[in-house]
Amino acid sequence: MPPIEVRFRRFTSLNTTIRLRQGKIFVSLSDLLEGAPEFVVRAIAHILLAKLYKKPIEAAHNLRYKRFCSSAAVTRQTELIRGARGNKRFFGPEGRFFNLEEVFDSLNAKFFSGLLGRPELTWSESVARRALGHYDAAHNTIVVSRVFDRPSSPRYAVEYLLYHEMLHLKHPVRMRGLRRMVHPREFKDEERLFPQLKEAQAFIGRL
Repeated sequence: MPPIEVRFRRFTSLNTTIRLRQGKIFVSLSDLLEGAPEFVVRAIAHILLAKLYKKPIEAAHNLRYKRFCSSAAVTRQTELIRGARGNKRFFGPEGRFFNLEEVFDSLNAKFFSGLLGRPELTWSESVARRALGHYDAAHNTIVVSRVFDRPSSPRYAVEYLLYHEMLHLKHPVRMRGLRRMVHPREFKDEERLFPQLKEAQAFIGRL
C-alpha cells in the first residue's frame, strides 16, 4: 500500500478526489465531511480506492454514503455552504429585448396570484445553447441564457422558460428515498397549464 495523504478542503459541495502521483495517494475531501460517522468515512475510503484501482464498489458502502449525502441535515448544510462560498456572477435582468423582471411579474400575477417572491433574475454571461435556464437554490437566482434575448425569439418562449424555473421555486427538489425528485408530478401538472407549451418546446428544440 503506498503512503496516503488526506486533506479536508473548503469545497463548495461534497466533493471528494483521489489521485496516485509519484507512488503516493493524495485524497481531498470536503470539510463538510469532517465529523461524519465512522461508517460513512469507511464507505468513502472504500469508494475512492475502488475508483482509483478500477474495482467494483460494494453496494452496502455505496448505499451508506448516498443515504448520508441525501439526509436532510447534510443537504441543508451543503446548500448553505454553496451559497456562502460559491461565486455567482450577475449580469442583471435587463436585456436588449426582454426584461426578466417584467416577464417574471407578469407570470407571477397570471399563474401564481402574485405570491412568489422574486429571486435574483439575470441573463447568462454567454449565449449558451445547452444550459438554457436554471434555478440556483443556494443563491436564490434564476439564470436565463442570452440566446433568448434577440428579436427573433417569441415572447412565449422566454415566458415558458422562466415559468419552468418559477415552478422550481414553488416545488423545491425533495428526496424520495435516495432519489432526487426534481420534477415531481405536481410540477409537471402545473407545467402543462402553460397555454403555448408545445410551441415553446418546439422553439427551444430548434435551438
